[in-house]
Amino acid sequence: MSNLWPNLLSFWPNLFNYGFIAPLILRLALGSALLTLYSPVWRSARGFLASLAGVLIIAGLGVQPVSLFVALLLLGETWSKRHPRSTLFPLLSIALALLLLGPGLFAIDLPL
Repeated sequence: MSNLWPNLLSFWPNLFNYGFIAPLILRLALGSALLTLYSPVWRSARGFLASLAGVLIIAGLGVQPVSLFVALLLLGETWSKRHPRSTLFPLLSIALALLLLGPGLFAIDLPL
């Protein structure tokens, strides 16, 4: 009976072996969303920094500091009401998840 217990924690426990791919998926989603939202206004300082953050997150450079910057930027955007909150809150949660998880697979991020 003790051998059955680890299999009850998940429907597919073998997928836990691929958990390092999750930050890559989150990075690609957040980076592409930032580029989509802020590329029309890239000439402003806010748009340029957000687009640069999107490129850095996709490339995997400085993911944790950049995701902290993006989280603060998106938090400010919720109060300024430039974009709908239904768009910003999922992106904010992805940025916070990347802050906690780190860069993941295929990142150029180097530890300091």
